Amino acid sequence: MQQFIDFIIRKKNVLVYFLLLSFSLSLIFKTNFFQNSKIIVFSNSTANYFNEVFNNLNGYFNLKRVNSELANENLFLKNQLENLINKKQLDSLDNAIFKYQNAKVISNSLSSFKNYLIIDKGLKHGLENEMGIISSKGIVGIINYTTKNYSSVMSVLNIDTKINAKVKRTSHFGTLEWDGLSGENLLLNDIPETAEIKVGDSIITGGMSLIFPEGINIGVVSEIIKQKKRNDTTANFVINNQVKIAKIQFKENYLNIVVKLHTDMNNLNIVYVIESLNKEEFKNIKK
Repeated sequence: MQQFIDFIIRKKNVLVYFLLLSFSLSLIFKTNFFQNSKIIVFSNSTANYFNEVFNNLNGYFNLKRVNSELANENLFLKNQLENLINKKQLDSLDNAIFKYQNAKVISNSLSSFKNYLIIDKGLKHGLENEMGIISSKGIVGIINYTTKNYSSVMSVLNIDTKINAKVKRTSHFGTLEWDGLSGENLLLNDIPETAEIKVGDSIITGGMSLIFPEGINIGVVSEIIKQKKRNDTTANFVINNQVKIAKIQFKENYLNIVVKLHTDMNNLNIVYVIESLNKEEFKNIKK
């Protein structure tokens, strides 16, 4: 306590100076409107700046929580939408009951003809082979192998992947597959030349299997290739300094439709697993 008193005595001139300065400034700002308004503007600007910085920092550190909440909300809404669809058409196998759960992509290959993803859910989460995987924008692939905690997903960028799809505007069905060339485009085959398909038409899942419900977004028509006779061609391209050969098959009187994907396969984080609750019943009736 004595040391504190000694400090005040030593610094009494400085303390008196700041005390008188504070009193003078107080009188100036209270009796002069212009100076008062300036200090208020300055104080508000400073406070707003620091509030903005704090909010930005807080938002950055909360991104993981926000992403998780958004994924769970999307999951809830997808399940609610599926329930609503099935309440309207309970007796149709084409509108089988589906349920969704989210998962995180922890590995994603893009450099071969047979690309796969790994997600962080497996058998203990109820996942099994032939479950569809989608993103918030469109289809991603199909589960082909599961372990206790992880699942392997055959990407749509895999030459062995075949998906039933249709043109939304005309309802023409075809088979969607990858030709091994572009990481942004798939080919929709088996559409007859008589179909009036246009560039810009939306392509969606056809719903003729219990892997994907009908109506899931896939992409849009970016090009239409017409071939009058069967013609098998090959194309060479380079990936990772290795020459790859892709075989493109054209059929007589059918269109080869180039579909630009909605999903960016190079930027996947949260995906959704689709489970059909009527899969076993559907398999039994097909037998």
